[in-house]
Amino acid sequence: MVSQSIVLLNGLGTLDQDLAPGLDLLIEEINSIGAALQSYTLRDIRMGTCVGCFGCWLKTPGICLEPDIGLEIAQAVVQSDTTILLAPVTFGGYSSEIKKIQDRWLPLVLPYFGLFYGETHHLPRYSHYPRLVGIGIQRQPNPEEAHLFKTLVGRNAINLHAPTHAAEVVISTDSPEHLRQQFQNVLVRNDAVPVGKSFTSLMPISGNNWADTSSDQARPNRALLVVGSPKVKSPSTSSVLGGYVLDQLNQQGWETEALTLRGNLFRGEGQADFLESVERADLLIMAFPLYIDSLPFLMMKALEVIAAHFSAQPQRRPRRLCAIANNGFPEADHNAIALAICQHFAIDTGMIWAGGLALGAGEALSSGLPLTGTQRSGRPPVQHVIRALDLASAALAEGKPIPAEANRLMAKTPIPFMPFSLWRWLFINMARQNWDQQAATHRVSKDAVLAKPYAAPM
Repeated sequence: MVSQSIVLLNGLGTLDQDLAPGLDLLIEEINSIGAALQSYTLRDIRMGTCVGCFGCWLKTPGICLEPDIGLEIAQAVVQSDTTILLAPVTFGGYSSEIKKIQDRWLPLVLPYFGLFYGETHHLPRYSHYPRLVGIGIQRQPNPEEAHLFKTLVGRNAINLHAPTHAAEVVISTDSPEHLRQQFQNVLVRNDAVPVGKSFTSLMPISGNNWADTSSDQARPNRALLVVGSPKVKSPSTSSVLGGYVLDQLNQQGWETEALTLRGNLFRGEGQADFLESVERADLLIMAFPLYIDSLPFLMMKALEVIAAHFSAQPQRRPRRLCAIANNGFPEADHNAIALAICQHFAIDTGMIWAGGLALGAGEALSSGLPLTGTQRSGRPPVQHVIRALDLASAALAEGKPIPAEANRLMAKTPIPFMPFSLWRWLFINMARQNWDQQAATHRVSKDAVLAKPYAAPM
C-alpha cells in the first residue's frame, strides 16, 4: 500500500448496525497494512450543514464559516493520502450521513472554473489531494445501484482532483474472507474515470417504469413541491423552477402545496407534518441544486425518511415522482447521477417515475430571480427553460411522463445560435469576473481568494 495516512468517513446510520461487521473488517484490513488511520463516525457528530452561502470562497477563503468539527474533517481529508467513504448504498448514492460532511468540501476547491476531461469543473485549491476510495454496502444485490454508486465515487474524484480512485460495493451477508479480499483489492486498485457516455448514459429516461394513471379521477389531483435548496432565507433557483411547474398545475385545477426542507422537518412534529404532506400528494416534485455530484444533504435525508415511512406503511394508491436538478456548470449532464438516484428512489419505494429535468448554469440563468420580468436584466435568456417547464407541466397535469423534448430544451445552450463551446468559454470567463467582483466587494484580495489554509507543512 503506497498511502501512509488514511481518513475513514463512516456513513453508517443508527439503523445500520447490521452492517457494522463489514466496517470492522475494513478497519482490520487498514490496520494490517500499517497505515495511520483517522476515523470519523459521522452519525455521532453534530455539525452544521452547507447552506450555499459561498462564504468559504468570498469571506474566509478555503474555510467554511461554520466553526465546528467539519473544519477538522475537511483539513484531515485534504492532508490525507487516502480518504475512504463508507456507506450503505442508498438508492445508488451515499447515505445522508456522508452527504452531511461531503457538502462541506466546497472550500477545498476554488470558485473559478477550468476544463478537465473535456468538462467544466472547479479549479483545484491545493497541489495535493488524497486518493479517493468509496465502499458501498448492500443488504441485497442491486447491480444497477451498485454501478451508480461506483460512478458517483469516480465523479467525486474528478471534482476533488484526486490523483486516483477506486470504488467497490459489497454484500453484507458475504463471508468475511470474501469481504476481506474485496477490501484488499479496492485499497490498491485504480478505476477508470467515468466521463463521456459511461457517465452521461446514466441520465434517466422519463417514464421507464411508467403506469398510466391519467384515468384515475376519483379525487382531485394534488401536487407537493419539495425544495431541496439550503438557501432558505431567499428565493433559490430550485424554488423558481419548481414553483413555475406548481403554478402551471394550479392553473389546471390541481391542489398544490410547497415546502422548503429544513432540519426541523426531520424531528418530532416536524417530521410527522412533512410525511402527512407527502401522504396527501398524488405527485411529488423534487427541485434541488447539485451538491458534490449528488443531492444536497437535506434532500437525501428526505428520501431516506420517506422510504422508511413507505416501508412501514405500504402505499395504497399510485403516487408519481418527478425531479428538477440544476447545477452551477454550463453542462446539464452533471445532473445525471442526482436524477438517477431520484429514479431509483421511486423504483425502490414503489412510486412511478415521471421523469426529470436537468439544467446547467442554474445560478447564471436564475439565481433565485423569476424567469420573466425586468429583474433579469443582464442575464442570459431563458425562453428554452420556460418552454421546457411548460411542456413538462402540461404532461404532468394529464398524468403523463415528462416528454423527451422538455429534457432536450432544458439542456440546450441558452443563447440562440451560439455553439456550446463558445457558450462554455463565455460562462467560464464571466464567472471569473463575477467571483473577482464579489471578492472585491468583500474586500478580499485575489491572493486571499487563492489561500491554502489546509496545505500540509513541508
